[in-house]
Amino acid sequence: MPCRPRAHFVMESWFADIAFPILASSAVARIGLWLGASIVYRKSRGKPLFCGKPPDALFFEANGSGHSNRNLFTRLGGVRNCLSVAVTKEAVLTQPQFPFSLMFLPEIYDLEHKIQRSHLRAVIPKKVLFGRSVELEFTTLEGESRSIELCLRGLDQFLEALTSR
Repeated sequence: MPCRPRAHFVMESWFADIAFPILASSAVARIGLWLGASIVYRKSRGKPLFCGKPPDALFFEANGSGHSNRNLFTRLGGVRNCLSVAVTKEAVLTQPQFPFSLMFLPEIYDLEHKIQRSHLRAVIPKKVLFGRSVELEFTTLEGESRSIELCLRGLDQFLEALTSR
């Protein structure tokens, strides 16, 4: 008597042959749409995908770390070694490095800022577990109070650039 295929074998074969490729391509398509939407959003708002050193930078560090203090989620969702921080005569700029500038990550985690130096309310140096950081308290253009914490290798140069005019 020939051996009959078991039901779970037939189900596994159906899943491997038909369902898995459909589900996998659907997931890739959704990620592609989300990625495309974030690129269109950034371009429509005039935000760059790649960040570079501003020509008039008094200070620039390409691999800084930091987080926003807006809420618990943004405190936990900071970045490590992929935040560009620049100080110019007019502003303090923070922006995640590519590819972390995609998929709405800067908007979700409140990592991208152009803080006018006149809107800085406080610059508070802090000691953290493995070094030092600085908290910047500022007012947005909309009048909202915010703060971000930055961990920089060149923290002394950053503070010096902030105090220079």
